[in-house]
Amino acid sequence: MSDDTDFVSMYEELGLDAECGMAAFKQAYRRRVAVLHPDMQGDASDLPRLQRLNRMYEATLDFHRMHGRLPGASARLGDTRFPPPPGPDPDDAGGIADTEAMEPPRSRRRYVLAAALLAALLYWLGAHRTSIPTLDPAGPGDSAAAAWQPRASQQLELGMDTAQARRILGDPTTEHAGRWQYGPSWVDFECGKVTGWYSAPTRPLEVGRDSAHQATEGPHGAATCG
Repeated sequence: MSDDTDFVSMYEELGLDAECGMAAFKQAYRRRVAVLHPDMQGDASDLPRLQRLNRMYEATLDFHRMHGRLPGASARLGDTRFPPPPGPDPDDAGGIADTEAMEPPRSRRRYVLAAALLAALLYWLGAHRTSIPTLDPAGPGDSAAAAWQPRASQQLELGMDTAQARRILGDPTTEHAGRWQYGPSWVDFECGKVTGWYSAPTRPLEVGRDSAHQATEGPHGAATCG
């Protein structure tokens, strides 16, 4: 079974079972996305796990649209899409049903496997949607929002100008021409360029190392701006 259609694993991730119903399924899914999404938690380590959950979510929606139920859920009585096994044929000799037409009930595990294989086929044939959805419960929860794609990683570097630094770090708590304070952390500037920083553990900056410094003085000890 493909990891992207392992519905048993998906239900365990959401803390549900296959009989939960679509409304409870979508609500549990959105809560879990909020926990795993890097834009909410600032941790990109859960992104592959989130993307896998999203793919299984889309496959589940495809399965529900085709069968009117969640993968692994039992068919409702009276649902004409799932007729009961054939009963005894009154025209048959002796009124005895053909025992070969009576299919024995499948185990739950086999049923989940068959449903997962069907959903996997549907997914790979027609599912080409993006894998990161919106978290708005009132919005189109069944479709993906391209705006939720993770932002490209960008870090402060020596020589960047103030506009680049502000775009990466945001507005400082205290701003001077030569130094911007971010709580216990700070960034130094000379001639509008980043010349050094210190990233405190209690208020880390978007930098590749905790501290950096570059020489900006000319031959007589004065800062040079070119």
